[in-house]
Amino acid sequence: MNAPANLADSVRASVVRIGAPPEGYDGSSGTSGDSRRSDGSRRAFWGSGFFVAPGWVLTCAHVLGKGAAPVWRGERAIGITIGDAADSAGGPAAADGTDAVGGTVLLGELAFGLPRPEDPQAPPSPWPFPDLALVRVPGAEDADCLWLSDRSVLTPADIGLYGWAPGEVRGEQMFFTGLGKATGVVGRPLMLSGDQLTEGCSGGPVLDQRRGTVLGVSKGAGRRPGTGLATPVTALRRLCDAGPRGARVLHEVLSAHDRHHLRRYTGFGHSWHRQHARLGPTGGEPAYGFTVDRRAELYALFAEVEPPTGAGQVLQLANEARNMVLRRPYTLRDHDPRSWREGAGLLYNPWDHSTAEEEPSPDLALEAVVLYAAKVTAALHRAGPGRTPRVVRALAELREWVERTARTLLNDVIRAQVPGVLDGHRAASAARADVLVEIEPDIYGSGRHAWRVALVRPADKDELPGEAAAGAFGELPEGDQGAGEDGEREEITVEQSREDAPRSGLEEAVRAALSQALDQCDVDDHLAAVEFMLPRPLFDEPVDAWRARPYDPDDPFNPHTMPLGQRRLVVVRDRTRKDQGFTPECRTRAAAVLSGPLEAVPLRREVPDAGHDAPGPEGGQATYGRLRAASPGAVPVYCAGVGSGPGARAMAAALGAGHAMALWRHGCGDGQDHDDCAEFHRRAAELLAEAPSARQIPLRIRTLRNRNAEPADDPEVSTGADSTPIDPSSAWARHIVLLYDPPHRTSGDGPLREPPLMPRPPTALRSTP
Repeated sequence: MNAPANLADSVRASVVRIGAPPEGYDGSSGTSGDSRRSDGSRRAFWGSGFFVAPGWVLTCAHVLGKGAAPVWRGERAIGITIGDAADSAGGPAAADGTDAVGGTVLLGELAFGLPRPEDPQAPPSPWPFPDLALVRVPGAEDADCLWLSDRSVLTPADIGLYGWAPGEVRGEQMFFTGLGKATGVVGRPLMLSGDQLTEGCSGGPVLDQRRGTVLGVSKGAGRRPGTGLATPVTALRRLCDAGPRGARVLHEVLSAHDRHHLRRYTGFGHSWHRQHARLGPTGGEPAYGFTVDRRAELYALFAEVEPPTGAGQVLQLANEARNMVLRRPYTLRDHDPRSWREGAGLLYNPWDHSTAEEEPSPDLALEAVVLYAAKVTAALHRAGPGRTPRVVRALAELREWVERTARTLLNDVIRAQVPGVLDGHRAASAARADVLVEIEPDIYGSGRHAWRVALVRPADKDELPGEAAAGAFGELPEGDQGAGEDGEREEITVEQSREDAPRSGLEEAVRAALSQALDQCDVDDHLAAVEFMLPRPLFDEPVDAWRARPYDPDDPFNPHTMPLGQRRLVVVRDRTRKDQGFTPECRTRAAAVLSGPLEAVPLRREVPDAGHDAPGPEGGQATYGRLRAASPGAVPVYCAGVGSGPGARAMAAALGAGHAMALWRHGCGDGQDHDDCAEFHRRAAELLAEAPSARQIPLRIRTLRNRNAEPADDPEVSTGADSTPIDPSSAWARHIVLLYDPPHRTSGDGPLREPPLMPRPPTALRSTP
């Protein structure tokens, strides 16, 4: 089965063959050391790829894995064959860079690949998700480029499959086309069904036949005939999670992509925007609204301004714009847009598994996009200092587009609001939400834990997702009693485990989902806080030292790779209370610490004066009775760990007595590994007494963590467990932990997993070359 000829011909011009570079061809002079080679010296064919911007090819990482270490070192060691082989007779590579089977060969270099193999000489098989690579191809500035979808929900869709496959003659390739269907969920690979992918098609484009947009990159054929796997183009967002360099590469590619398509649309020859217009209503293109000409111009203007700081900023502005059109046909809360164009895509073509009747009408979609563009303009203008003349000019042109397009809006009310939006942008008052990392107990004794990462925010039914909301703790304004404290919370799961992780591997297991959640929540100057809901045996897990992205020793102060507790407010919550519920005692004590004043009470009565080996330690029932009788604003404090031993028994008594706040240290045991018990209890009591209420404690704990993490100038000062110099005035708070667990009600909770039955069989999908 073949794709329609008109669409297939348009795609074919952009799909390239990827393989080893010609021997002796340096890619610059066009000369070859020996242009007369036999068929036995033909270049190795690795797979397919396609141009997404002038000089940029997108393919699968496993396709480039065949190039081994030179490719992953960034050498110009990738042969990119451009052009059609249909009319070529074959033969050895020519001195002018013409391939043996037709087309022009250029040399490319890997700009970014995900994930990077640990050993390029022994690449993984199958290659882990997302299995993507961007190749920089100098000399391909005039290449035809495909249109990347700007939507966040890509499936279900009728698709076209394209790529190069080995031909009947050894060393030659033929162009493959096929049809099928793509299904899947956000954040996962696309499942393909239909025509069988053949060897060599990996890295080729998966096209939405209705819309004429690239949905994904072919990854592999399935075990069963007619099945396959593809990586969605939305997975390119993971370049941002890989660090600043990955984010720069992604935004460079997307900017070049949108500039290219505007030039093609306003020029002569083939244009994907004109192709979309020809598809008309059957391709989702309205006669009025956010039409192809407006889309081409707006996205090219977005390409000239600073990219967003993260998904949170895009979602914030897109939701505000959507709310202003007074209709709520869709929700934006589950997405992770990393570019301004994707924010517009959420508004004019959401297609979130909804019926056609639920999608916005063309006039409402245009209104929302214009308001969104106005808000982007105002937000970037507010950023102000440091802008280059080019960016200032681009912002002026973006504003002119908004004003010009606003004059065409049918709604007088919305049209009148646009000038005020352009001139009156207000910064967000808080992060969009906080982040919850929930770790399940090891209820089966396997030594492994299920986990979940979610966004948490007050569940205000009249408040739309995406609006800035006060966090659950730490930065609430005085008098706000509704956000997180004994109120209903909305939890939106970002990711949960598909297989349990050992305790030692929990940080690595949750890292990608945690990074994505934080990026969705941070807005303007406001950072999301992180709640770790832990089973009690994991209370001493050093979650404040976890990192959302891997540490880079060459960039130690990269804010995205710093320990969470140094940059954000981090607290621990009790997983057991989720099952047992919150008691009246807990509600009373939570209200008391929230209003203040606070006072310290020893978790173990004898430790501050006599140490951990004091004779006649307090029993469990006595501990419970004492803590139960403590004042409502009392906060248990302890100088050692509470995950096991006497500390764990005393903490269980404190939680049973209803305490919603506690302080301890996870780096100290109940033995002889520290001698500052009295100092810790005294300093903790001073910390609590100086704070007006529980609201100020998370911020002060973060300050203490930073003072402990900074190397001191004096080499004679004390050092911590990792030999890092510590500020003597705050050394008592080394590894300090804050439990803050006020009552709340959560909608939509459920078990994270079923009991393990049998090992999973190997995956049914395999990668093809």
